[in-house]
Amino acid sequence: MIKKIEREIKKLEILKEQKINKRNQLDEELSEITMQLKELYSLKNQYEKLQNSTLHFFEKSETS
Repeated sequence: MIKKIEREIKKLEILKEQKINKRNQLDEELSEITMQLKELYSLKNQYEKLQNSTLHFFEKSETS
């Protein structure tokens, strides 16, 4: 009986380690995706500011 319990413990410990490794891998992937998203949002905001500034500049030119 004790051997069966020990096998089950070992099996669960291995499964736990596998799940932890998978979680760590997913955390790394999520971190990378988050960084990429931040960069893209920043680029988008810069582009929108430039676009708005350009439109504003030409609107001022047309009214003058």
